[in-house]
Amino acid sequence: MNSDTGNSHFLRFIAYLQVIGIILVVLGHSFHEYPDGVMGHSLLAYRMLYSFHMPLFMFISGFLMVYTAKATSEKTAASISKFVRKKIERLLLPFVVLTVITFVPRAMMSGMADDVFELSASSFLRAFIYSENIPIPYFWFLQASFILLVFNYIVLSLGRKAGINSVVLFPSVILFFIFLPFAPVDFGTEFSLNEAVRLGVYFVSGCAYARFRQNIDRVVPWASIPFLLLLTVLWAVLFFATEHTGYVMACSFFGILMCISLSKILEARDARFIDHLVGANYLIFLLSWFCNVASQQILHHFVELPWWCYTILSLVSGIYVPWLCYRYLCAHPDSRWVKATALLLGQSLNKRKG
Repeated sequence: MNSDTGNSHFLRFIAYLQVIGIILVVLGHSFHEYPDGVMGHSLLAYRMLYSFHMPLFMFISGFLMVYTAKATSEKTAASISKFVRKKIERLLLPFVVLTVITFVPRAMMSGMADDVFELSASSFLRAFIYSENIPIPYFWFLQASFILLVFNYIVLSLGRKAGINSVVLFPSVILFFIFLPFAPVDFGTEFSLNEAVRLGVYFVSGCAYARFRQNIDRVVPWASIPFLLLLTVLWAVLFFATEHTGYVMACSFFGILMCISLSKILEARDARFIDHLVGANYLIFLLSWFCNVASQQILHHFVELPWWCYTILSLVSGIYVPWLCYRYLCAHPDSRWVKATALLLGQSLNKRKG
């Protein structure tokens, strides 16, 4: 989820795509106080946002897996075990640490929250296994990402070693994930397996784009504003045509393409107004929940404001409080406390500015 902005293989457009993605994620978590009884789910803006923003995150993860593996392979061919260990440190360690930290306060906040968290040993154990029992609800993404990263890294590595041409290998894996949800198997919520199955096609599509990017970019006018407008119109039309149907995947893909085009335009025009957020996206993802809860559920418990005030506070604090934490960590990379914190949060300390 976090590009290495300090190496020679840095791609500005994918960094911008990450920033766009994390802003949309925090925004999606900021409609909680909309007075419809279902945390804003009936809002058109909310539904349109959720038609593509998590598929976009999975697409980025797949892209970065292939792109960074290709870049680092020039120096060393990392083994599968090394890859898995790095992903445990990057994804599962922060998941465990923040779940442990959050569990007791989350259970004690049951009076303010939407659902009750039982303060018991069994509930604590379920928090690490079942996605619906995770104290920070959207941390299912860390579990699903880990499954998809490890599975696809192994499959693609074995495919290459077997001599399977990329033109055959990548479409084959994409087709596998397209049809997997229809398999006569009950993919449960254990370790968010159901979400990994649902979003796997976007992850592998990101892998495929990373592999064939140069060929694709030669023929697709990503940085054209008319092209961006066309993609936006197609996404919006498909949203209304496919919502609540089995064809919503088409809408999700056009939402992803729309965001790629926007990030390419920002890169081509050297629009640096979001550069300050580059590199901070992972820490924003990990910590924004605390700001969302404080600025919506807790604040609303004591102060009565229009719903949109809570939304604005949640969005701004959810982005910039974690960003300040990121800037602090980067400003003190030699501190033992900072190194330990960065390790526990799976955060690489980036000394490059903007």
